Amino acid sequence: MSVTKNRKLKNILDAMGSVLIAFSGGVDSTLLLHVASEILKEKVKAATFISPIFPKNEIVRAENFTSRLGINHIKIKFDILSNKDFLKNDGMRCHFCKLTMIKELKKEAKKCGLEYIIDGSNLDDMKDYRPGLKAAHKSGIRSPLLEAGFTKEDIRKEAKERKIDLWNTPSSACLASRIAFDTYIKGKDLCMIERGEEFLHQLGFREVRVRYHPPIARIEVSREEILRLAELPIRDKVVENLKELGFKYITLDLSGYRTGSMNDLLS
Repeated sequence: MSVTKNRKLKNILDAMGSVLIAFSGGVDSTLLLHVASEILKEKVKAATFISPIFPKNEIVRAENFTSRLGINHIKIKFDILSNKDFLKNDGMRCHFCKLTMIKELKKEAKKCGLEYIIDGSNLDDMKDYRPGLKAAHKSGIRSPLLEAGFTKEDIRKEAKERKIDLWNTPSSACLASRIAFDTYIKGKDLCMIERGEEFLHQLGFREVRVRYHPPIARIEVSREEILRLAELPIRDKVVENLKELGFKYITLDLSGYRTGSMNDLLS
């Protein structure tokens, strides 16, 4: 872990004075919260959005971590499924979602008297299609990890050094990102996807995505785990479970797990 990056991150946070952290419970925002609480003490609050688009286990993880740190944890009910621009699920879905989130975060920051709103974006996020990230930066949201030059690998190394137990937890994303673009988003589909991924995790698969191209479920696991999923009896268990959830056809993506694979559908 670069000492320079670490020092720069602390200097950035110190200069901010007080912050509201958009806290998902993933490793990026968790490290950011850990460092910010060390530097800014009681001038840090964390805000987590509660919505069907976010896996429940992430919300529980966020609650547990803020409780251990003694951080004031604000939970915001997020009714994004009533937003028609979001539900139509085109290439600007994340943009509309992020703008709605920013509006809520600004309300909370003002109410709490906090000067800055920050998130856990990092350098690796700049390599992917992220309209939500652009919207955040245009709205004045700061990304201290990105500003200090942290990559995902840097974040995991620093989290491990700080003995943050989820340092090696696989990356996550909102459940809507599993649904093919231009497919209308429905609450029941989000539930199907979440339960399908939970089942695969229970079978011991670490990196998992259930991508939905109605009526097809396209399963992504790491390349090392593809053969295991394709073999009996696990293959039959997965097919049976996902069909019970409502997926009509079950496929296995031979390219393996990769973040943002739905972006291949965008021109």
